[in-house]
Amino acid sequence: MSVEASVRATLDPEYRGILLAGDSSLSNELRWRGIRFRKKGHLLLVPFDQAEALLDVGFQWETLAARAVTNRRHVRLSAPEVIVRAREVASRGPSEARRVLGEHRWSRVLDDHQILNVAIMTIPRLWGGSIFDEQGTGKTPTTIAIFDVLMERGDVDVLLVVAPKSMMGEWPREVQRFSDNLYATVVVQGTRKDRSSAIRSGGDVIVANYEGVVSMLDDLALLAQRARVMLAVDESFFVKNPEASRSSALRTLREWCTCAYVLCGTPAPNRPDDVVAQFDLVDFGYAFNGIRLETDSDLAADQVRTVMDSRSVVVRSTKRDALPNLPSRSFHEVVIDMAPLQRAAYDAALRNLILDLRSVSDHEFSRNIAGFFERRATLLRICSDPSPVVPGYEELPGKVEALDALLDRLIRKEGEKIVLWSFYRASIKRLVRRYEGYGVVRIDGSVVDVGDRQIAVRRFQEDDSIRLFVGNPAAAGAGLTLHRARIAVYESLSNQAAHYMQSLDRIHRRGQDREVEYFTLLANDSLEPGEYRRLVEKAQRQSDLLGDPPDPAVTRQIMLEELLATHEVCRA
Repeated sequence: MSVEASVRATLDPEYRGILLAGDSSLSNELRWRGIRFRKKGHLLLVPFDQAEALLDVGFQWETLAARAVTNRRHVRLSAPEVIVRAREVASRGPSEARRVLGEHRWSRVLDDHQILNVAIMTIPRLWGGSIFDEQGTGKTPTTIAIFDVLMERGDVDVLLVVAPKSMMGEWPREVQRFSDNLYATVVVQGTRKDRSSAIRSGGDVIVANYEGVVSMLDDLALLAQRARVMLAVDESFFVKNPEASRSSALRTLREWCTCAYVLCGTPAPNRPDDVVAQFDLVDFGYAFNGIRLETDSDLAADQVRTVMDSRSVVVRSTKRDALPNLPSRSFHEVVIDMAPLQRAAYDAALRNLILDLRSVSDHEFSRNIAGFFERRATLLRICSDPSPVVPGYEELPGKVEALDALLDRLIRKEGEKIVLWSFYRASIKRLVRRYEGYGVVRIDGSVVDVGDRQIAVRRFQEDDSIRLFVGNPAAAGAGLTLHRARIAVYESLSNQAAHYMQSLDRIHRRGQDREVEYFTLLANDSLEPGEYRRLVEKAQRQSDLLGDPPDPAVTRQIMLEELLATHEVCRA
């Protein structure tokens, strides 16, 4: 047997190249061919760009490995021409986009920025792209139009949408609305048998959630091997961590898909490198290949901006540009005094945490950092409702008392519908029970059925007797349209910037015709005002899609100084 025939080529699990297994002469064979490689245990790791030269060699190629190398070769060869063409279409604007698309029905349906996006994202030989339009500007119909154009050309057969659970019900409705019932849409849900049947149903559009991709990867990959699949990953910041199981599953699935698009209005909610995994999913690592981001956030942001400008196909429209007639919005900080027992519980927990931070070394802090953060989180929870963490607490919390007056004015006297956000499930349960007289619907982690979520949104939007929507930003902050309300109230804040940014746009989006207001309740003399400032700063920094500077490494002294700054009595 020849050296070539005895060599097995597989895909590196970390997607850094191709792994070769063979006898001791393999290294010499690669050197003779001028192929760069390095040892990885008993195997040889060949970078993708080097592996291209081995495709025609008689190795025992694993199918996925050969596909991965072929995919990357296609992007590498097509990119120079495609990226230049995308820049040309973008620079010439909507008129060029309409010329490129011709007399297409979507030209009469979509706004200028959407038509421009469709023209860019359907350039021949394009492998996919990043649609980072701001929330509420219509990424869903844009994506449906891209699919429709590619279907008409005969380039794809199926649209596979991967979305958070909260948005699974939105896609079928939008597909039917914008395609005039042209495409059969199925949702991957229910038992494993139900989900498998949905994938094999022959639907034109298949909607799955992130968890479903992990559990049904084999079925979805088989679909993509049998049909030309356009993959659309909605709210793609969910894949910003390449080590997560959902990111790994999507990366494997992507190898079999004809093209892929990531959709997100907040692609970099925390720091510049949040976008890297999203681009990698689209272009198999082409844009950021060979680039190591600087640790300094400003330098990293410059690197990301350079890549986005020169090595990728990405579009971004803000609401200010895309929806110039959208009403303005204003923000109100409402500082609330805690109730007496609530204040005492907060001060006691704060004082104990400060004393413990003072008594440990930096090394001990590092070893027990999770516990210290949990205690810090308890302080924030006390600001909202101490009852889950303070045994026997029965007092009315300060924020609830303030909400009583605020909702009475806004709902009973002024006739408004209100979106009320709370981060804690126990608080949501309490608020729903307390304000049920207003007519309440809720969406949080306890509402798992897609149909129930749709019903809650529809009732709030259409039923005048339902005046209050209570939601958790983590569960309901993305994708939902709640613009029957023009006012949102934050009883407590999410600990993730992306949840906060997404939740802002549930009421400030296409179709809103009144000025929007946000009321954020902040416990006086607590950590909450600082938490809110951080979220606001992140929202501002993320507006250029480069994300926030990374937070400094948390040390014992940083946490101690933060706690001391919130309560002067504890400085002594």
